[in-house]
Amino acid sequence: MQLFIISLIALPSIFILDLVVGIYYGFGFRHYWFFQAEHVLGGFFVAMFFSGLTDSWAVILAGLAAVTLIWESLEYAAAHIPSWSEFMKRKLRLKKVEFSWADSVFDVVCNYAGAALLLYFLK
Repeated sequence: MQLFIISLIALPSIFILDLVVGIYYGFGFRHYWFFQAEHVLGGFFVAMFFSGLTDSWAVILAGLAAVTLIWESLEYAAAHIPSWSEFMKRKLRLKKVEFSWADSVFDVVCNYAGAALLLYFLK
């Protein structure tokens, strides 16, 4: 239960860090590793969240897959739906909103690397 609570605190914190420091202030664009580190941490804490609900690693990894699919779909939508793209540009001071399949694949790898770290620490 303690890991579940930690994940409930960590996940919104990572999201806020991403929006404020990574995007709004541009740290993530100047230092590309920042976003990848956030994906590793995100995968770690999403897996931790699901590990608080079940002991089955198959279910935990399926949950991570679902969250990853939703997140990457939202990134795709933000780049391809004009009203979303304009909103992101306006609110987060962006010049353009881009989507790359290579970046998405690497994000998925980083998410699962974070989950593998959790598995290593919990074994």
